[in-house]
Amino acid sequence: MNGDTVRAALIHNPHSRLNLKGAGQFLEAAQERLGGFCFSARDQKPLVARMRTLQEAGVNTVMIDGGDGTISGCLTAMAQVWPHDQLPAIAVLASGNTNLIAQDVGFGLRGVAALNRLLDGGPCPYRLRAPIRLTWPGAPERHAVLGMFGGCAGYARAIRIAHSPTMLRYAPHDLAVVLTVASSIGRLFFKRSRQEWLAGDSLRWTRPALQGGGVGAARERDIMRRGHSFLFLATGLEKLSYGIWPFWREGQDGRHGFHFLNVSAFPARMGAVLYNLLRGRAPAWLRTHADYVSGIEDQALEMHTNSDFVMDGEVFPTPPDQRVTLERGPVFRFLHA
Repeated sequence: MNGDTVRAALIHNPHSRLNLKGAGQFLEAAQERLGGFCFSARDQKPLVARMRTLQEAGVNTVMIDGGDGTISGCLTAMAQVWPHDQLPAIAVLASGNTNLIAQDVGFGLRGVAALNRLLDGGPCPYRLRAPIRLTWPGAPERHAVLGMFGGCAGYARAIRIAHSPTMLRYAPHDLAVVLTVASSIGRLFFKRSRQEWLAGDSLRWTRPALQGGGVGAARERDIMRRGHSFLFLATGLEKLSYGIWPFWREGQDGRHGFHFLNVSAFPARMGAVLYNLLRGRAPAWLRTHADYVSGIEDQALEMHTNSDFVMDGEVFPTPPDQRVTLERGPVFRFLHA
């Protein structure tokens, strides 16, 4: 914490998978040491009010005890309350159905051990991450959402299956998503479902950075005009579960922003691509293939799609005008033990 005195609070999701198994001792210890700065994360409106209470009380560190959805809700609420250059430090205590974020920026401890380390163990090292800011320009009644991992087209289809009671009954959500994507890939071996899935969803996207020239910009503009996507993914993280990393940054070393991947409808060489990306590899032939575009965006992606967009496990229906914007959000400090 750079020598600052830790003034901490806890946002606790009692419905998170690990918390359902019992978090009584931890909550008692937290309430004793943090006083009234222990809140339950249930829905967004009370969460914003609670964050405002914490900001006014001078809280500079927030422990988030939950999964990706809880973290996304907290980041969104914090960005509405704190000045972006004074955001509190965050300690992610992984306990949710989905813990992709904790794989990259988790605190590393849970429960009473995490509480004691944070309050008594001296300054903690940290990692800086900027979440993705999801907005709907044609729907001003919708509030912006901050999140760390999202996507649409084939990813939204897979998440809808992963949210089914049958899948969630037998697997934690992050594993359920992996199993669902695997089973979805299996559908490509059957003619009827293969055509439907490979055709994807309508998706046109532009990047302000492409207003200039250059061979790379021209290639991406050509791909964007195709108008259909089999799969689109974006993340503000630097590591995912199980060694999977489906992104690369061709010619973009030193840039800071969110990673993205777009796979065109009816992509070629799917088997070889999956074999490499599921192992975290992107060979030279893939980086220059017309059906696959990946990079880092430090400004915005302006999208037009008929697909729902999923952010940290929550499904957001497409608005009537089908416009979605992804931007780089404010930078947060994530502590680790």
